[in-house]
Amino acid sequence: MPRPPCVATDWALFLDLDGTLCGYRDDPADVALTPRLRGLLSGLAARLDGAVCILSGRSAADLQRVLAGLPLPQIAEHGGAGVAARDAAYRAQLDAVEAVLRAIATAYPGTWVERKPSSCVLHYRAAADHAECLESAVTPLLPLHAGLRLLRGLFVYEFAARGHDKGTALSAQMQRAPFAGRMPVAVGDDVTDEDAFAAAAALRGFGVAVGPRASAAARFRLADADAVADWIAALVGDPAATARS
Repeated sequence: MPRPPCVATDWALFLDLDGTLCGYRDDPADVALTPRLRGLLSGLAARLDGAVCILSGRSAADLQRVLAGLPLPQIAEHGGAGVAARDAAYRAQLDAVEAVLRAIATAYPGTWVERKPSSCVLHYRAAADHAECLESAVTPLLPLHAGLRLLRGLFVYEFAARGHDKGTALSAQMQRAPFAGRMPVAVGDDVTDEDAFAAAAALRGFGVAVGPRASAAARFRLADADAVADWIAALVGDPAATARS
């Protein structure tokens, strides 16, 4: 899969965070933006007149912490943020799933549960050898909770709101200023980004996969988070990228 063309100033960029702008950490709380990346994102937002959005599975509070001070719109929880606050029945389903996931985590050392406002996640990066057993444990939960869908990401099983994904979030954001009328480009590394790639393509844009994972919907690929930063730097200008080339 080829590298994407240089970023153009008439694009609308939708950027994933973990694995795309930043490398993964065993504890997501340890992820932080480097000063270089902060400068690149600020410059990118200026060159694209604000049409740069962080589209992530993280909670809104987590995104605000990591991105503090940057002038970037943020879409949290794969576009499902706020669902639980509006729907008591959905919250009850999420509570029931959380209880089971915590029992599973107790049985499998190295796994842990993250409860977000509108989703619940079982992390197993430190217990990858148990992936098959964990799949068997979590899959039966899905038919019991009609309002939920199961996202199988990189070392995570996430129960989130049905009908909300990165694709629906991208499409909605493209109706708003300053995104409307631009060409959408979605950049991400995980299977959860496939919805955004497809939505961008439907609006005559495209997706950029990051890393080695096979992608069904992306048209281009960048090797890793460093390559994403250098790709942005080609538009914004950055001596560090020039020195490495």
